[in-house]
Amino acid sequence: MQRREFLRSLGATTAIAAGVQNLGVSMAMARTGEPLRDLPELRSQNGHVKTKLIIENGKFQVGDRVLTVPAYRFEHMDTGSLPGPTLRIRPGDHVEWDLVNKMTPTGIPDGASDEQKNMFQQLEYTNVHVHGMQVSPKPGADNVYQVLRPFCPPEPYSYHVPGPDTGLPQPAGMFWYHPHKHGSTAHQAWEGLSGAIIVEGDIDEVPEIKNIRERVIVLNGLLVNPAGEVPRAAIVPNAGFSPFSPIPSQPTDIILTMNGQLRPVIDIRPGEVQRWRFLNAAPHRFFWLNLDGHDFYQIGQDGIPFAAPRPVKRILMAPGNRAEFLVKGGEVGRYDLHADQYEQGHPGGARPGWVIGTMEVNGTIRDDPLPSKLVEPPKMPDLPIANRREIRFKGEISGNEEKGEYVGSHDHSGGMRPPVQFYLDGKIFELNRIDQKVLAGTVEEWTLINEDVFQHPFHIHVNPFQVIDINGQPTYDDSWWDVIALPSKGRLTVRMYFRPDVDGKTVYHCHILPHEDNGMMANLYIFPPGTDMNNPPAIPDTPEPTGMGPCKV
Repeated sequence: MQRREFLRSLGATTAIAAGVQNLGVSMAMARTGEPLRDLPELRSQNGHVKTKLIIENGKFQVGDRVLTVPAYRFEHMDTGSLPGPTLRIRPGDHVEWDLVNKMTPTGIPDGASDEQKNMFQQLEYTNVHVHGMQVSPKPGADNVYQVLRPFCPPEPYSYHVPGPDTGLPQPAGMFWYHPHKHGSTAHQAWEGLSGAIIVEGDIDEVPEIKNIRERVIVLNGLLVNPAGEVPRAAIVPNAGFSPFSPIPSQPTDIILTMNGQLRPVIDIRPGEVQRWRFLNAAPHRFFWLNLDGHDFYQIGQDGIPFAAPRPVKRILMAPGNRAEFLVKGGEVGRYDLHADQYEQGHPGGARPGWVIGTMEVNGTIRDDPLPSKLVEPPKMPDLPIANRREIRFKGEISGNEEKGEYVGSHDHSGGMRPPVQFYLDGKIFELNRIDQKVLAGTVEEWTLINEDVFQHPFHIHVNPFQVIDINGQPTYDDSWWDVIALPSKGRLTVRMYFRPDVDGKTVYHCHILPHEDNGMMANLYIFPPGTDMNNPPAIPDTPEPTGMGPCKV
């Protein structure tokens, strides 16, 4: 296998997810085999977006089941959608939204898990992270330490998207937003809380791309019980409240959706070229995608475009990845879109393969051209390596490590076990411990060492990276990533440029979100250019969230 192909197999990302409308009074059905629906959108006007991002409970038809889950909507929309609406912006835009939390409280008393912060807790508390956006992580911007309780005053967020005037504009591509409150991130992702962000720019003006049909596709893995709800908590005899088991052990617990639909149909004409933009918004599921009888012509990875299309047979998407590609319709017929069986080291074994959608080729024959070149992607600055670091990933494993059997959070006899813990450098997450200190405007190399059989996907906020080697072998690949799956019991090295105009406290973590909630996250502090790193200034503590419970019911 070529190094570039192996790199793609480790973590290319795509995301076909769910666009079901809120049922409201009249049900919007999402039956198997329906045409793939477009998600609702909000577009910036005159360089600005000002809105409310509202989370409220709704009922959604997915196949033959009615799900009761919270969903996002923008304030001008009457109902929420599953997944959330798409935001379209451009480099240089200013985005302002007030996050409104109308989620139904769980009834689990606050403080029930105060002695253990790295576990599922406060499941209706939330915030919002703009994944892949190169914006400030400071309070009021992409600050994942903010916490919004239900029915409390809205939490304002404001993002200045880097424009051409910075010399480092936000690349044009696919990004996304989702909750990131430690302890409830995975739970809210299993409910489907996610939405795409499309940054429009130079690649959209490529002649062969400019006027073709575009599909924004979000993949979700919804965890629901027979009542159509995400399990909130289990009452364990003689032990009080206990969050549910951290990782679904049975594949049947999960409903895989594309834009909120089961196995939808994508229409295309023979010879027509379409642009498919995939987001894997599932909290822990990898997707090993292929389309019967067709190649993918990949044009971007994790929101950053390529210089030319790259033909590939399959794309592996770790949680959080995005992949953008062109598809050209072949002969008239129906072709299945597969998420093939893939062994990611899951405790339940290899995830089974699924047909997640169908492409139907029909209609008038066309002969749309494929582009031979795209745009100039960002370059890694030619700077000396300021620092080299090693980061180690390790989870608590019992029994046979080769099977990846994880300790459960509780047994079924009424006795409590500690929650499964996942570690970075032997430590679980601590709010006010700074694990790495870096200087903005410098280049660093981090070697990521996976001590587990599980392929932990590494994600860092704000700054993307390039993969330099895998298990010591050079990749010779200039793709940019913000999520990459680590090889089982292996290592890879990434090179990062910390842009000079962004500083502050943020995080890096495993993007298997139950692992993150159970400790596999760490704090990073980016100091502004000119800081003496031999004697950096003191970093103030991040205040613990104040108040308990909903503001009103």
